[in-house]
Amino acid sequence: MICTIARRRALGLLAAAATATVPRFARAQSAAPALQLGTNISDAFAEPWYAVDAGFLGRAGINASLQTFAGSGATATALAAGAIDLAVIDAVAVANALSHGVDFVAIAPSGLFRVSDPTSVLCVDKSSTLSTARDLVGKLVSVPSLQSLTTVAVQAWLKRNKVDPAAVKFIEVPFGAVAAALAHGTVSCGYIGEPLLSEALATNAKVFSVPYVVFGAVSAINVWVTSRGWLEKNRDVARRFVGAMYETAAWANQHPDQTAPILAKYAKIDIDRVRAMRRATYATSFDPNLIKSQLEVAAEFKAIPRAYAADEILVKP
Repeated sequence: MICTIARRRALGLLAAAATATVPRFARAQSAAPALQLGTNISDAFAEPWYAVDAGFLGRAGINASLQTFAGSGATATALAAGAIDLAVIDAVAVANALSHGVDFVAIAPSGLFRVSDPTSVLCVDKSSTLSTARDLVGKLVSVPSLQSLTTVAVQAWLKRNKVDPAAVKFIEVPFGAVAAALAHGTVSCGYIGEPLLSEALATNAKVFSVPYVVFGAVSAINVWVTSRGWLEKNRDVARRFVGAMYETAAWANQHPDQTAPILAKYAKIDIDRVRAMRRATYATSFDPNLIKSQLEVAAEFKAIPRAYAADEILVKP
């Protein structure tokens, strides 16, 4: 299932969900708790697919089912509403939820971004003459989720290149629709991540820039998030879950050939395309520094109301 939701509405729903009484799925106290996991279609967000299909969660005594959303905003809304138990969400979305009274907490880093081997970039159509940051002034740029980690990265990259981010217009477009939007001129520049990036580059798109360079050589694109209420009631399950995810990460990092058919299955793309594309890697241990610079930059660009410390967002269960 693919879900999409505007940021303003998402934040309103997040705030409402913080005080609402929502039915929850049965879990936690049985020997094999049933967890609902949320993610979106991107190789960097694919860790839960591998954890389920390769059996890491099953061996940890956890039954899990998956839901796929269009971006971190929609995933965060579903988590706050109780439709899912844990989700892969970027740190900026977590901080925004906290600022609206939602008791989110991250318990492990997940997908990593390596500037030396980027798996998501800003693209333009192959016929485009845009080549510098200044060329984006007055143009429409797509991001997967407004005021998300990606938006912050693009804004910081613009400023680093002496362009006022306020001079550029942003619109929310899921990865799967960006190539068509570029081809039709709906947007001038758009952010695309794997597993859809390679396909776009093979057809009508070309790389414009790598905005995530503003966060350093390596940073966490996303983190595993739940509610503090759920964590307090399910400490043992959370620890088993985190352990299983680190095992999944170590395996996935070393076995792209075995994760390829899983990614192709869930992303619904040809396996040969998966094998040819640049693959994401995942965090194998707890490291709050992976989100530190992101939170600092997000506060600078008012994507979050204040500069949250990394240990306010990410904690060991």
